[in-house]
Amino acid sequence: MALGFLKYLLLIEAQGMKNIYVVPLFTFLLNACAVGNAPFAEGMDNRIGNKVSFLDPTRFGDAGELIRADYLISGKGFTHVTKNDDGDIVQHWFYSEVLPAHGNNEWVGKCKVFFVVDAKTNIIKSWGYDEGANPESCRHWP
Repeated sequence: MALGFLKYLLLIEAQGMKNIYVVPLFTFLLNACAVGNAPFAEGMDNRIGNKVSFLDPTRFGDAGELIRADYLISGKGFTHVTKNDDGDIVQHWFYSEVLPAHGNNEWVGKCKVFFVVDAKTNIIKSWGYDEGANPESCRHWP
């Protein structure tokens, strides 16, 4: 696809179209292709070392609602808290659920994660996929 697009750009250039029109178009198309494809895990890794916003379980107002036609249900938010053997707080989150109607069976499942939070400083020490989660269903949606 990229090679075909480059050939198209060369054809436009050969026909005398000015670069001032081609460069913004090319930049827009590159950005449009990148939306939603950032790795979920990378975003979660960036939260390590940050202080948690709140410690008590809550539920978002739009929890459990259909948010993408017929294949994605929004999560229930911060569902519950446990403690690990080291005395750290473990926050359990349910982000979303990809339904079988999506078409990509590898993505079907629930996106459930946990954060290990230092009980004294409230700083996130680590994170992971919670029990019953499908890591492939955890994605950034455009």
